[in-house]
Amino acid sequence: MEALNKLIVNNLSCSYSKCKVLNNLSFSLRKGEVLAIVGPSGSGKTTLAYCLTGIIPNYIKGDISGEILLNGENILGKKPCELIGKIGLIMQDYETQIFGLTVEEDIIFGLENIGLDREEINKRLNWALKSLGLENYRKKYTSQLSSGLKQKLVIASTISMYPEIIVMDDPLLNLDWIGIKNLEKIIIDLKKQGISFIILTKHIKGLENAIDKIIMLSNNSEITPIINNISKNNERIPLIEVNNVWFKYPNGDFVIKGISLNVYSGDVLAIMGPNGSGKTTLIKLMSGLLKPNKGYVKIVGKNTKNYSAAKLAKHVAIAFQNPEKHITFETIWDEVSFGCKNLKLPLSYAEDALKYLQLTNRIHDPPYELSMSEKIKLNIASALALDPDVLILDEPITIHDYNSFNIIKTVIEKMQNMNRAVIIVTHDSDLAFNLCNRIIIINNGIIIADDKPQSILLNYDLIQKIGLKPVEVSLL
Repeated sequence: MEALNKLIVNNLSCSYSKCKVLNNLSFSLRKGEVLAIVGPSGSGKTTLAYCLTGIIPNYIKGDISGEILLNGENILGKKPCELIGKIGLIMQDYETQIFGLTVEEDIIFGLENIGLDREEINKRLNWALKSLGLENYRKKYTSQLSSGLKQKLVIASTISMYPEIIVMDDPLLNLDWIGIKNLEKIIIDLKKQGISFIILTKHIKGLENAIDKIIMLSNNSEITPIINNISKNNERIPLIEVNNVWFKYPNGDFVIKGISLNVYSGDVLAIMGPNGSGKTTLIKLMSGLLKPNKGYVKIVGKNTKNYSAAKLAKHVAIAFQNPEKHITFETIWDEVSFGCKNLKLPLSYAEDALKYLQLTNRIHDPPYELSMSEKIKLNIASALALDPDVLILDEPITIHDYNSFNIIKTVIEKMQNMNRAVIIVTHDSDLAFNLCNRIIIINNGIIIADDKPQSILLNYDLIQKIGLKPVEVSLL
């Protein structure tokens, strides 16, 4: 069986200082096979990409052990230059892979480095440009390309060199739907030629037809075979785990009393309940801003007691109500891009967030000029720009603000397509009924209901008891 495998990873471990990121990871890859490794932020996907391609330990220092067998040869620790024509990498921070002044020069750069003759270079150049829809950009300066086009260029440069295996780290970032489906077709065509792929990603939406095998990578490097982002035992991926949590403020009584719940990938969860019931305290606990007095909260497997809120911000981001209290910068761009700069994330995340919230044409404006509805959208954009696994919206809008409702709906669909989760704290029954696939009701610090929207919001005895507004008949 092993003879059929092009790549075999055995007990691969990697640590930075004393922090172990990969722990005895093992998997295999056959010739012409496409393997998707799906996992949340912080699960070690990028570290794995760097180990497979020699960046670790040659350019990024890390303690590694185990085996990476390519055609029977252990390539663990080999320099990237020794792996040219064997393993190609498309990095998450793709702009660092652009070297040419123009699109054409950038693709040619890699082909010349592997010693191809001019005829073969021109053949592959034209094929790569056509495959990625870059024919009309071949003479364009790379500095003038949009983020999405830059990513397409890096993909074109990598696939044009025909490595035996292509490792893609979050390749769907900044590609529109047409670009994603085009990439799927390219992968299918290349796998027919015997090229294997390892796709490291948070979701596989749009690439399903190209992928042969999917495994889930958790934060402790455990891998589980999954189908369409759902494990074989039909359990969804828990992003937040709340276990028997109790919390009280100093010199006060307990306001959260033994709450247990999980938030799963794909959840659009509404947290509802009367004023003072503990909703805002609960989301602060679920994001790591507050720490439980008893019990525990885990975010993508990390116990919040062991991490600062800043360290957890890339996993769970909150857009609080009363946005004016949270706006601190002089321009909209500075406000939304601050988190990316602070967490060293690509600024394209901020660009995308502004686009989704329809604020792109206001980036140089001061936030105080915005309407309240626009300030709420600015607050959401700042949270979305952190590329979180879970996005929490605290009283974002009402369903009757139709423009904002449709924008928020688009953001939620984006998160669901990426196999992430959204939590909405709201009093608006109509909003919860139309946007959410799950509702919990909290009262006096206790969860008294956790079910589908129809089961809760059409239970008139329950909503009357809690004081929730009934769903409008026209929305049923």
